[in-house]
Amino acid sequence: MTVRQSESASLLEVAARLVADFRRLFEQRLELLKAELTLEATRVARAVGVLTAGAIGAVLGALFLLVALGLWIGNLIDSTPGGLAIVGAGLTVTGLVAGLLAIKQLERRRLARATARELRRDAEWIRNGV
Repeated sequence: MTVRQSESASLLEVAARLVADFRRLFEQRLELLKAELTLEATRVARAVGVLTAGAIGAVLGALFLLVALGLWIGNLIDSTPGGLAIVGAGLTVTGLVAGLLAIKQLERRRLARATARELRRDAEWIRNGV
């Protein structure tokens, strides 16, 4: 074997190792994306739960306000409807705040996009032979 053939074989080995390393990196990034998506799904599920709780609170608040309004109109001036109105308004505000917080949480979650972009870039490099 000549020196030229030995150098050629070494370059091929280096290139093969480089491609294998890029493949391993791609697979690791894919695993990272899977983990991030799982975490993201958990966070979204929690946010949906908070949003649901907020919606229930808002509906109950509106119900109390409607009952209070009905009692108030029925009795014109009485203290019971005033108390029901305060409770209803408190529930409505609580539900709206919880709903707004859940929506804000959903808007903040954008982690997986960067990893997916990097995976596409790595796949392109591997396809083009680096």
